[in-house]
Amino acid sequence: MPEYPETGYMTAELCLNGHVITGDTENEPEKTSKFCQECGAPTLRACPKCGASFRGDHVYQGTITWMIAPSYCHGCGRAFPWTTAKIKAAKEYAAEIEGLDDAERKQLQQAIDDLAAGGPRTELAASRFKRLMKKAGVAVGGRVYKVFVDVASDVAKKAIMGP
Repeated sequence: MPEYPETGYMTAELCLNGHVITGDTENEPEKTSKFCQECGAPTLRACPKCGASFRGDHVYQGTITWMIAPSYCHGCGRAFPWTTAKIKAAKEYAAEIEGLDDAERKQLQQAIDDLAAGGPRTELAASRFKRLMKKAGVAVGGRVYKVFVDVASDVAKKAIMGP
C-alpha cells in the first residue's frame, strides 16, 4: 500500500525535454528510468542548478493532485532545461517569420521571455505578439501560434487569448 503524507509534494522524475516520467518516485519506483521512453533523453529528479527536488504529485489532506511539468525551479527560480529549449526554439522560429521586417522579428524575439515568465511585461508582450502575428498572416500565425503558446505562461496565454 502506498505511503502518502497528509500534506506535501512527492518527488517527481522528468526528462531533459520535460516529459513527466512519474510524479511520485517514492511510491512508483517501477516507473522510474535513466532515460525517457518518449524521447530518449536522460532523466532528472532535481534542479540541475540548485539541487531542489522536483515537486511531483501534491497531496493535501489525503487528496492527490497529479503534477504537470513546471517551467521554473521553486528553489532557485531558474528555467528548467525544457523551458530554456522551448524559449530558444521560439526565438529561432521568430527569426524566420516571413512577412515581418528585421526590427519586428527582433521585437517578437524580445517579447518571448516576457511571455514565458508571466511578469509585469506580459500584457505588453501579448499585445505585441498578437499585433505581429496579425501582420505575419493567418498561415504563418497559425503555425507560430502553437510554438509561442507552448512557451507562454498561464498569464500570457490568458492575455493572448482574451477572457
